[in-house]
Amino acid sequence: MYDGFSEKICKLQDAKGTDIKMENFLVSLRAVFPMFVIMSIGYLIRRKGMVDEYSLKKMNSVCFKVFMAAMMFKNVYFLDMGTSFKPDLMLFAVIAMAAVILTTFVLVLRVEKENRKRGVMIQAMFRSNFVVLGMPIVASVYGDAGIGVPTMLISVTIPFYNVFAVLVLSYFGGERPSLRHLAKDVLLNPYIVSAACGFTLLGLGIKLPEMVEGVVKDMAGVANPLAILILGASFSFQNVRKYVKELVFCISFRLAIFPGIVLGVAMALGFQGVELLTLVALFATPTAIASHVMAQQFGGDADLAGVEVVISTALSLLTLFLWVFGLKSFGMLPAL
Repeated sequence: MYDGFSEKICKLQDAKGTDIKMENFLVSLRAVFPMFVIMSIGYLIRRKGMVDEYSLKKMNSVCFKVFMAAMMFKNVYFLDMGTSFKPDLMLFAVIAMAAVILTTFVLVLRVEKENRKRGVMIQAMFRSNFVVLGMPIVASVYGDAGIGVPTMLISVTIPFYNVFAVLVLSYFGGERPSLRHLAKDVLLNPYIVSAACGFTLLGLGIKLPEMVEGVVKDMAGVANPLAILILGASFSFQNVRKYVKELVFCISFRLAIFPGIVLGVAMALGFQGVELLTLVALFATPTAIASHVMAQQFGGDADLAGVEVVISTALSLLTLFLWVFGLKSFGMLPAL
């Protein structure tokens, strides 16, 4: 009788364990699968000749300056400061980003001798696609209730990334960066402008008319799907063989080594839940799309920058799934 009871308990535990594993798998898949599908559709649209490179550049500009800015404004405008403002997370993120940049600088100087590649490789290793691919991951797991945390972090990361990207690319391009232009690029960044407007209205307690709020929400809803679609349509696998060594080096650090170190330290310090997933979105997402444009502007190896964006983005669909699944399986991403 005792043996029969024990056997039933074991079966129930096994069934429960299987259900938990399946739930973790589905949560992780839900975080990545929509991006994969939308990117694939974008890639097919380009392959079918429905858009060309010129059209993509125009679409990307509109998406960045209009729809992504609307999304940023909406996220800030509807922030719950009591639950979204995490000074300890912001401080940790800044220290971790600085450590990653310093480490990357030392590593690239050791392995690469050509300055045109050095600046591009450093930027590729530290500058993540936090807004376009990171925030949808947080939203897919925690919904609107959790999106405020990464939104607050953007107010720190965007200026940080922009400043250091300009400094690094200018240094290896042999140019002396103008402080005036640097400040202008940061302050006039659409993300910064829209976030500042959102914080102003939020701080003053000014409410927009309901119809205007509806328009903002509709425009913000277009931002991420459109940005991911454009990213998929922009995929080009030319020059991959030419840069195999650089790609293996940069992408292994971008998607695996740096995230592993940063997230390990974060968990040791007690970060979990939406805060930990926000760090995944910041440190484990692929190289930012803007890195290719900036490499062109500052005389870096733009071809290398382009394939780094493409290959890191393609591989990140797998690595992001594994990061979310692993953290979920270890109970580090509890429900809000």
